Amino acid sequence: MTELKVKPKIDVAFKKIFSENLDLLKSLVSAALGFDAKKVELCPNEIPPAEVEHKFCRLDLRIKVDGQEIDIEIQCYKRDDFQARAEYYSSLMFTRLHKGENYAKIPKTVLINIVDYPVFDCAEYHSVFMNMETNRHEVLTDKKVIHFFELGKIPSLENSKSNIELWLNLISADSEEKIEALESVPIVEIKKAIGEVKRLNRDPNFIRTTEARENAMREEMSALSAAHDAGHREGREEGIFSVACSMIADNLSFEVISKHTGLSIKEIESLRLREE
Repeated sequence: MTELKVKPKIDVAFKKIFSENLDLLKSLVSAALGFDAKKVELCPNEIPPAEVEHKFCRLDLRIKVDGQEIDIEIQCYKRDDFQARAEYYSSLMFTRLHKGENYAKIPKTVLINIVDYPVFDCAEYHSVFMNMETNRHEVLTDKKVIHFFELGKIPSLENSKSNIELWLNLISADSEEKIEALESVPIVEIKKAIGEVKRLNRDPNFIRTTEARENAMREEMSALSAAHDAGHREGREEGIFSVACSMIADNLSFEVISKHTGLSIKEIESLRLREE
């Protein structure tokens, strides 16, 4: 097997492929949500905090599709808080109405999470969550829906029976041989996506960008693990502060430190001043 230098599941590659080719994005969303999307529009992916001490959020791909607000998140490394983060992101995206507007005008908000590690203890690769009565399973509304697609559970290419399974096989491909096997798929958009993957794997500048991103993600996960271990060793508060100081010394951004320690930007700034 010849490993791809640029894998479609790495977030920078995923975002480049689909943000620069809206026909591919429309095909992926249609397959994931089971309807024929007509219009796809890219939206700003940053959600600024309402207050300085609140969390800053940067979504992977935020789009409008036929009146629906949709965010697509791709995650390669295991995060114990990812389900909570998904709920938080979907809540932030939920539209605020202007004074006098009817609640029926709230657009449907959908979060699509594509993850490369086991999340739920089940055999199904696709899980869907919405507000539901716990005994009767009666849906309150369909205004907010969260999808999880677990790449490790998808059928092999030869056993795939739906368009989303074919797309997920492409996204999870990590070798040239797996990409070549997908060339027999009779879907125009997937064939085009294969061409995009091959093009990025011939681009030395983007290969370096992807390698840098993978290194950064590994460092972030290592920092998160250290924070977790330190919290157990020294007591949660002191452990988190200790790890945050180490991350400051390593010149990691305040946003990254906040994301992985739970500290506010103000708290991190105070730590930096204390360490100077």
